[in-house]
Amino acid sequence: MHYRRLGRTELMVSEVGFGGLPIGGLRWGDVRDEESLAALRRAYELGTNFFDTADVYGRGHSEELIGQALGEVRHNILIATKAGIDFYHGQPTRNNFEPGYIRSAIERSLERLRTDYIDLFQLHNPPQKLAREPGIWDELCKLKSEGKVRSFGVSCRTANDARAIVRAAEAQDDGRVFGDTLQVAYNLLDQEAAAKDVFVEGHRHDWGIINRVPLASGVLGGRYSADHRFPPNDFRSDWSAERLSETARKVDELRFLEQAGRTLAQAAIAFCLNQPAVSTVITGAKSTMQVEENAATSDMTPLSEDEVAQIRGM
Repeated sequence: MHYRRLGRTELMVSEVGFGGLPIGGLRWGDVRDEESLAALRRAYELGTNFFDTADVYGRGHSEELIGQALGEVRHNILIATKAGIDFYHGQPTRNNFEPGYIRSAIERSLERLRTDYIDLFQLHNPPQKLAREPGIWDELCKLKSEGKVRSFGVSCRTANDARAIVRAAEAQDDGRVFGDTLQVAYNLLDQEAAAKDVFVEGHRHDWGIINRVPLASGVLGGRYSADHRFPPNDFRSDWSAERLSETARKVDELRFLEQAGRTLAQAAIAFCLNQPAVSTVITGAKSTMQVEENAATSDMTPLSEDEVAQIRGM
């Protein structure tokens, strides 16, 4: 496993991180805690030190599993979590970025994670207007000064939201008021973050960039055909037949990336790591097999210039 600097936080993070959404268990098909715990421990054994989750993943269950699996090696790993989607007060969930709520949510996350500090706390999909509301940013600075969080940032819903945070930071005398990291979606099927210059601007300002959904919710594993039907307890069962068909067609066009000793999933992760601004690529996994496949990408030869050019031309 290789490591990269997480922007100006100066934290060194594994190129391949662990995404904790699937192990939360809600609407990700069949998920077994025993397999999730084994996957977390195997990721650590293979050199993964960056574990990303959120309080809303499984309504706290993902955090609980991370605390259970990795509590004994807590000081050897970096835990990133998020809050801002309020699931504590019934359904449906709602956005809540009130300073008092965020502080309370962090306290609950600390309990589930079995720790007294969070290495990276991220606001979870905040609206762009939040950049103009100082209260929450002041509260995060206080939490940092208290030692409850070592650093903070924003997990952005869209590339436009990420650009809005970058622009707001540029307009401040001290851009660090908005934290030091941005989490954005980016993969072979969704390259908007690059097209909107999120990587260019993030790199220029030394933001740590966390790349999520590198496998496009699993479809870039190359295992699903156009006629595949996901079970009712899997959120992908809500996708229309047209979406499934078009996605399968695009994935088939990318199969030229499969080679002896390199799966399509590994090529997809390698594509994300090709971005110099990306500090870590977080991949969701529910089994040790998936963890091993994902982690191996860090030691592989990068995609060739011709392969990247062919991807860009599609």
